[in-house]
Amino acid sequence: MSDNAVNITVLLFGACREAAGTGELRCTLSSPATAADAWSALKQRIPALAQFERTALVAVNEEHAGLAHPVQDGDTVAIFPPVSGG
Repeated sequence: MSDNAVNITVLLFGACREAAGTGELRCTLSSPATAADAWSALKQRIPALAQFERTALVAVNEEHAGLAHPVQDGDTVAIFPPVSGG
């Protein structure tokens, strides 16, 4: 990739982690990048994650974020299914 590469860490939790078979991945995206770009890259690498696209929650650097949230080089993106229960 060029100098415009954004290297991030992706953490997966719950059923997303189970579907991926791992809890942590590294991704390289083209800059500018968003959480949606990270999600798209993950689905290409691990198609089983596509089932969570409509329901998964996203956090960037431990702060809840929408898919339009920008990601920078060195950021951590966490993806986890919604939690229910009481």
